[in-house]
Amino acid sequence: MSAKPQPRAEVAVVPFTSIIEGTRFRVDYGDINELVASFKVDGIIQPLAVRDNGDGTYTLAAGGRRYRAAGLAEIADIPVRVYPQDIDEYTMRSIELMENIIRKDLAWHEMVLLKKEIHELQVKIYGTKISTSPDAPGWSKAMTAKLLGGAESMVSEDIKLAEAMEILPDLKKAKNRNEAQKILRSAEEGIIRAELAKRMQENTATTGVERVHRELINRYIVGDFFDVVKQIPDKSVDIIELDPPYGIDLHDAKTALDNGFYPQGNYNEVAKEKYEEFMTKVLSECNRVMSENSWLICWFAMEPWVDEIYHMISATGLKTTRLVALWEKATGQTRSPSTQLASTYEPFFYARKGNPLISKQGRGNIFRFKGVNSSRKIHPTERPIELIQEVLATFGWQSARVFVPFLGSGNTILSAANLGMQAFGCDLTQEYKDSYIIKVTGSAPGSYHSYREGVKEDDENGDEG
Repeated sequence: MSAKPQPRAEVAVVPFTSIIEGTRFRVDYGDINELVASFKVDGIIQPLAVRDNGDGTYTLAAGGRRYRAAGLAEIADIPVRVYPQDIDEYTMRSIELMENIIRKDLAWHEMVLLKKEIHELQVKIYGTKISTSPDAPGWSKAMTAKLLGGAESMVSEDIKLAEAMEILPDLKKAKNRNEAQKILRSAEEGIIRAELAKRMQENTATTGVERVHRELINRYIVGDFFDVVKQIPDKSVDIIELDPPYGIDLHDAKTALDNGFYPQGNYNEVAKEKYEEFMTKVLSECNRVMSENSWLICWFAMEPWVDEIYHMISATGLKTTRLVALWEKATGQTRSPSTQLASTYEPFFYARKGNPLISKQGRGNIFRFKGVNSSRKIHPTERPIELIQEVLATFGWQSARVFVPFLGSGNTILSAANLGMQAFGCDLTQEYKDSYIIKVTGSAPGSYHSYREGVKEDDENGDEG
C-alpha cells in the first residue's frame, strides 16, 4: 500500500505570540537554560512546525522545547514550517512524535511509548493492514518499522513493552530496555506456567501414569505448615525431611551472591530474633507426628545456628549427634572472599526417634552431588533429586511415609516416588507448586531427575543450592 503523502509545508516567520502551544506528548523538557542562552546569541536555527488556523494564529505541531526556550529568550519572531489548515489531528500528532523520536535524551520507556503512539496514530490514519499484499490498504508494524528506520522485530518488542507498562507500571523502573524485557519475560513465564499447571491439574486422569501423576500433584499442599501439620495424626510419619527457613536473611544473601538470578521473590524467610521460637514449635510438631521408630533430617545454617539447632532437637527427646552429615557441592560461595573461604557444603542433622536402623549401614556422612543448574531451578534453595534420593535411601525403606514441612520445589516427593516411598508436604507458594506440576507431568514416575539426561553427575554445570 502506498500511504497518502504527507502534507507539504511552507517556511515562514511568524510572531511568537501567534503560536498556540496546545497539548504536548513530552511534558518535561528538562534544563533548557543552555538553549535559551543559545537563542539569545544565535537566534532559532531549526524551524518549529505549526498548523495554520486560518485566523492569523498557528497551532504548534512540533518543537515544544524550542517554543518554551524562545519564550524565555523573548524572541519576537519565530521561523516555522507552516502546514495547511486541513491537516487532521492525527497527522498533527504524528508530526510531533516523529520529531521527538530522533531525540537523544529520551529515557528508554519514553522511547517505547513514543513508538507505540506513532504506530497507533498511523493505524488511526490508514486503518489496520490485514492482507500481506504490499498494495493492500491499512498500516502494519512492518510499515512503522520502515517509517522509523528500524527492524520490525525491534518495533514489535518495543510496542509490546509499552503495552505491558499499562498493566505493569513498575516496568518503567527498569534501568534499561533489556532489563525491562527480562522482567516482562519472567512475568509472562509465570502466567504461562500457572495456566499450564491449571490445565494439567484439571485434566481427567485416564491412564495408570496419569493417575499416578494426579496423586503426586495432590501430595503437594499449598498451605501454612502450622495449619497443615494439625491434620496429621500422631506417630504416623516414618521420615521427615525438614528444610526450614534458615533465619539468615537468605533473600539478601542470594541477591548479593547470585546477582538475583534465582526466582526468590516468593521465598518466605524468618527473622533472626524469632528463629529459635519458630524452630522450637516446628520441631515439637515434627516429633509429635513421627512414628515410634523414625528419622528426622534437618537442614540448617551452620553459622550461626549449629549449637542452637542441636540443643533444640535434643530437647524434643530425639537422639542425634554433632557429627552432622554434609552435602558436598562442586562449587561454593562467600560474601567475604578476602577473609573467608567459599563454603562448598551444607549440613544436616539426622536424628532418630525410638530405634530405627540406617538402611545403608557403613555409608559415609559425605554426600557428593552437584547443585541444580541455575537454568533448571524453580526455587532458591532447591536441591537435586539425585541427592535427596540418596539421603532417603540411606535412612528409609520402601513404602516409608515421608513428610516435608517446607516443600519448596517438591523434589523430595519426586525422589521418594523414585524409591517407592510415599511423600507429601506443604508450602505457602502456589507458584512453586505450578512449576512442580509441570515437572511431575514431564516424566514418568520412577525416572525423575535434576541433572540433564546423558550428562554425568561430575559434568553437570551445577551451582550453589
